[in-house]
Amino acid sequence: MKDDARLLGPPALRATLAETEHDELPDGSRETGVIEWVDYRKTAELPVFPPIGPALAALPEPRATVTDAALPAVTDENYTWL
Repeated sequence: MKDDARLLGPPALRATLAETEHDELPDGSRETGVIEWVDYRKTAELPVFPPIGPALAALPEPRATVTDAALPAVTDENYTWL
């Protein structure tokens, strides 16, 4: 879908960004993760922190103007900590 590719950003820009991330584990070793581009409308399904996914997915388009960027407080009652 050409529209979905446009929403993910220009390929030339994506080519300049990291393709992996390195997370430090409790024992000091590192775990390598692959960065995967997804359509912003699918972010509500991802376990990201802070839990911004539902707010991103609700935007009419990825470059929409946001007049209030405040999110609800993250508490034990509304967020499952991994």
